[in-house]
Amino acid sequence: MAAELCLYGVSAVAIPPGFLRSETMLERFGVTEETWREGAKKDQNFLESESPLFVGRAVSALAADPRILERSGQLLSSWELGREYRFTDADGRRPDWGAAQLDFSKHPPELMQLLRTGSQIQLQWLSALTQSTKHLLGRLPH
Repeated sequence: MAAELCLYGVSAVAIPPGFLRSETMLERFGVTEETWREGAKKDQNFLESESPLFVGRAVSALAADPRILERSGQLLSSWELGREYRFTDADGRRPDWGAAQLDFSKHPPELMQLLRTGSQIQLQWLSALTQSTKHLLGRLPH
């Protein structure tokens, strides 16, 4: 999509949030947006969560960047963009899921194994994709 849209001056990026404090997650933790910090009683990692506004501010900051076309085709997380553009969440914090010291101690070993296996599969896929892309590039005329 990025390759096609750049011909029209349009950038296409993916911006995943960190631990998103969505309505569903607030409900699952039995808290509201006002009392969300109470969710840490169930999972300490919830203190590193971000509101939907934070990822919205990431989109807004990137859209306002005059050099956005240089970022087309990239995967840019909300927390990385928060660092770069210095915006904050509604409560003034700058959640940084990438730098957070996550506590996995309360998660079942089965889940941790699924995460490990899924990550290994993703790395294998990325390696195969890299090889295929290099092969294709080698076959394209200059």
